[in-house]
Parts: sequence; structure tokens; C-alpha cells
Amino acid sequence: MPYIGQKVCLPICYPHNMPAVAAKKKSAKINKSSTTAPKLSERQATRARRSETIKFVTLDETRRLFAAITDKRDKAIFLLAYRHGLRASEIGLLRVNDLDLKRLRVMLHRLKGSLSGEHPLQADEARALKAWLKSRDTDSPILFPSRRSLPISRQMLDVLMKWYGEEAAIPKDKRHFHVLKHSIATHLLDAGAELRFVQDWLGHSNIQNTVIYTALVSTSREAKARQYFLKLPRF
Repeated sequence: MPYIGQKVCLPICYPHNMPAVAAKKKSAKINKSSTTAPKLSERQATRARRSETIKFVTLDETRRLFAAITDKRDKAIFLLAYRHGLRASEIGLLRVNDLDLKRLRVMLHRLKGSLSGEHPLQADEARALKAWLKSRDTDSPILFPSRRSLPISRQMLDVLMKWYGEEAAIPKDKRHFHVLKHSIATHLLDAGAELRFVQDWLGHSNIQNTVIYTALVSTSREAKARQYFLKLPRF
């Protein structure tokens, strides 16, 4: 019998079912890893769901929309928003001194984590802007002021989109101002623009926000398919 204070070394007894327990733990680890593995596919599924909800106007609808806009201010607004992928709230951020019509440049101020920067202006954009500036009866520094001398509101821009959309027979579900941003992204990719260029043009800090538009592109995909498959053997 051991006396008080004596250290007792007891034999280690392993349970008879130890292999099964170890196998169970190993199986649990495998199951755990298998449940966390399909993150990529979940991301792809999310991207697919987002692309299904994106609305954009076709090139023909775009032509009809701009043909319906005769007001000088509205023509300049819609042209800038479409060409540069601007949100409604970003239109309100534009100031007169953001324009450099001699150099054909405009400084864009983007929101929601997007990247601001200077963009080149096309000749028709410069003409529309000059026509608007010449017709303005205010010296407000705001490029597109409201009647109260405040930046034009998102709500007003949406009203305008609904009005001109109806005039141009654009489907009702596309009569939202943000559709213009989706449209230029889709049109650029469809015209063969590289994904990185579209990312930079839209000011996306994350390219995944640009990738979702590739699911909407068809023309360039077909053209590239013809180009690439011509180099492959026929069977």
C-alpha cells in the first residue's frame, strides 16, 4: 500500500474502442473540411444570382432613349452617366470646375468604395456639356443644380429615367437610372473591351464587381468562340 505523499504511477488504460474513436474524429475532420470546401462554388452561385438581377438597355434601346432626350441639361446628364458609369448620387457631386473642355477631361467623384479619377470626354459629350453650360441661367458651382440651387437629387434622376424610358418604349423594369451604369459595362465588354479596362473605367476596386457583367455578354463571346475554334481540329 502506498504511503501518504508517495507518487503512484498508474498504468495507462486505453479504451478498447480507441481505433473507432480516432476514426470518428478523423471522419469529423473530413466532414468539417468538406462542408467548408465549396466556398468558391457558393461565390459563383452568388455571382450568377446577381447577374440574373442586373438590368441593362440594349444598344437599340440606348439609341431610342437618347433620341427621346431633347432637353440640354438632361442630354448632358444622361450622356455622362451612361458613358462613365455614374450613379445618380455621383451626378450630384459634379462641379463646373471638374470639367476641362479644352483638354476634354472630367474629374469623377465616385462613392461606395469605388475609385475616383479623371476621365477623357468624347466629342459628343463635350458638345452636350457646352450646350448646357451656355444655356444655364445660374453661376452655381454645381454642374447640375436643382431649382433650389442644390445638386440634382437621385429621386429626380429616377423620375427623368422613367419619363424618357416611357417615351422611348423602354421596358418598365429597365426604367431606373442605375441601369445606365450596368449598360455601359455590358456594352464595353460586348464591344471586346478587356475586363481590366472595364474595371478601371467603372472605378471598381474589386474586379469581382466587374466579372458579374461577363455573364450578360453574348456577342463578343460568340466572336471569340469562332476565332478560337477555327484554330482547333474538326472531327
